[in-house]
Amino acid sequence: MPVTALYNWFNAHDTERRYLSEATGAEGDRRDPYERDRARIIHSSAFRRLQGKSQIFAAGWSGFLRTRVTHAMEVAQIARAIATNHGLPGGLAEAAALAHDLGHPPFGHNGEEALNACMRPYGGFEGNAQTYRILTRLEPLTTRHPGVNVTRATLLGVLKYPGGRGGVPAMYEDDARLDGGWLYGETALGDDHLPRSVICQIMDWADDIAYSLHDLEDGIRSGLLSHHALVTGEAVCRVTERARRAHGELDEAFVGPVLRLLHARLDDGASIAPATARVREVEAAYVNRFVTATRIEAHGTPHSAFDLTLALPPEVRLECAVLKAITQELILRDQRTGVYARQATGTVTDLFGLLLETAVGDLDDVRAAVLPREVRASLLHSASEAARARIVCDFIADMTDAQATQYHQRLFGAPQSSPFAPL
Repeated sequence: MPVTALYNWFNAHDTERRYLSEATGAEGDRRDPYERDRARIIHSSAFRRLQGKSQIFAAGWSGFLRTRVTHAMEVAQIARAIATNHGLPGGLAEAAALAHDLGHPPFGHNGEEALNACMRPYGGFEGNAQTYRILTRLEPLTTRHPGVNVTRATLLGVLKYPGGRGGVPAMYEDDARLDGGWLYGETALGDDHLPRSVICQIMDWADDIAYSLHDLEDGIRSGLLSHHALVTGEAVCRVTERARRAHGELDEAFVGPVLRLLHARLDDGASIAPATARVREVEAAYVNRFVTATRIEAHGTPHSAFDLTLALPPEVRLECAVLKAITQELILRDQRTGVYARQATGTVTDLFGLLLETAVGDLDDVRAAVLPREVRASLLHSASEAARARIVCDFIADMTDAQATQYHQRLFGAPQSSPFAPL
């Protein structure tokens, strides 16, 4: 009997929702609680907005390059495969994976770093903490409660950094005050040793797989990276140095063969660039290897989702890390993507500065109408500067790349633009 069969994933604790008015489904709805979570996430406006947010390349640069929404869908498919292979509820893994990037602001990690710098005096910004905030407070579902009211198991499945990351806690202060006790019970939120549920571990590994392979595919297909560059001494050196930042044990003796094997698989011996079908075949082989190499281990008889662990052979985890480092070093640090990163940082920083100045000023001033009516209404109920900064941050984080760019152009670059042009 697999260890996962020893745990009932549909127990009252894991399937509990923050607001008990929706403890059961509508009459005639035979879906399990996690399938309902999955549907709520897919139908949310936050999920739809991901189609306009960058993954590696700016949304809209090309019709075939991935955006945050296609990335989330691919992560969800991989997470479901891992979960079902081990007898875990696929709907739960898929729900967590679909939701995992809801909190990403415009312009991907560049926007995230810019917003975090702006919010540093007010508690910081982190995409995963923002995801929790969207699911529990910001995304409207019904007039009866805030958020989409997903199950405890799904919320725990998206908390990748339960002890916080980069000085930003797993939940912002007001979210932790409202939900921390309910979510973790007797476990103190902010503890560096808070556990991750096995579903969260699966989601995180699926995210690593997608990042390491799908973004690499986009880099090759876009022409930003030639597969022939992988076997150069410069590439081996740079990728090794990048990968060592997360895995200090890596060296060129490990990285070099990984890059040479990838090149050999991609190269047909005749073409300048590999055919799309060949790239897909290679990618599928890696995905299959990374998925099937997993196993689930139990710490005695499992009594909670924290008593199960996703285990991987060390060499598989390191190989995936090397593939991720290719994207991080050879694609993201290309001059063309670097210019875009600088523009993104400037756009977010400018917007935050002007909108925060507006938010802490006289909201009855005609110039305060630069903020939408519902945002101004929220600001009126927030007395402190920190609370108003968080509302401004929420507003900017919701934007797609195009919305942020257009808003910035209207505020800073086009004094004669028509007031009737949509924002």
